[in-house]
This record gives sequence, structure tokens and C-alpha cells, in this order.
Amino acid sequence: MIYRILLLFSLSVFPLISFAQERVVVTDPEIKFSYILPDGWEVNDDGYDYRITAKSLENAVMSITYLEGAQGTENFESVGGNQSLQEDFLFEIQYILPEEFPNLKAEENGTTTIDETQARWVKFSYGTNGDKTGIFYMYQKLNQTFKITATSRSGQFEKAKPIFTSVVNSFKAEMR
Repeated sequence: MIYRILLLFSLSVFPLISFAQERVVVTDPEIKFSYILPDGWEVNDDGYDYRITAKSLENAVMSITYLEGAQGTENFESVGGNQSLQEDFLFEIQYILPEEFPNLKAEENGTTTIDETQARWVKFSYGTNGDKTGIFYMYQKLNQTFKITATSRSGQFEKAKPIFTSVVNSFKAEMR
């Protein structure tokens, strides 16, 4: 009997939790993308980096960047044009991420699917003492290269990771 009550209570509360989150839509002249904003998180958009931050998890941040037909410099081939996702991803890990995240050390990497598109990811530690952890996702869709980075203190990463994953899994992009 008690299990039935707990089950019914869980089923009645679950929709409230789900509906407390809102789908945020970001529009650009040619595309729009959306994701589900976790409850207790807020949006910060400076025009280049699009960040969402947690109010309850100190230093938990997600950054979303997208580039149309991204181009490299004269020293490097076009990033996003002629290269494969794998080559672009390796370029990011070797050159771009270490500039933003000092003492970056890759821990794990793999592939996943974001918005019905193959994506690459890498989990990494960084910081003076390796006391911060991040995960970087990258995929190409609609002639855009999407880069999603999620970071937090290492001690809080496992608590924040399901939230990061839910945002990534809810990500949708389409032409306007």
C-alpha cells in the first residue's frame, strides 16, 4: 500500500517538475535554436557567447557558441568548410580550448547525438590545480558549427552533469 502511495505521489509531482522548465528560443537572421532551460538557471547573452548559469550550483556554467561556415586562418584549413567534424574537433581541443581553459587535460572523449546529428565530446579538467571540470560538445548542422561547453568545480561536476546532459539533449536548431 505504501508503495502505491509513493508511486502515485511521484507520478503526480513529475509533471510539475517537467513543466517548471521552459524552452528558450534564440533567433538569428538565418537560424534559430532552442533548449530547455533548467529550473533555477538564468540566461546571459553578450552577443557572442551565449551562457546559462546556475543560481544554486556555484560556478556551473554552460556556454553555447555557433559559427556560420567557420573559417580558419591562412595557417590552417577552413574550420567547418573542407575539414571533417573530427578534424575541426581536434583543432578545438589542441588550440582553442587551451586558450580559454588553462592547464587543460583531456580525460575522456567520444561521440553522441545532438539534435539528430553526430557530435563529438571531450571531458576535461583545467585550472591551476586541475580543480575544475568541463565537457565540450561540437557538432555541425545547417552550415553552422555549434560548440557547447559546460563547466563547474570538479567537486560539483557529477551533480551538475545530469543537468548539462539534459540541456544538450533538448537542443534543437532549424532554419528560420
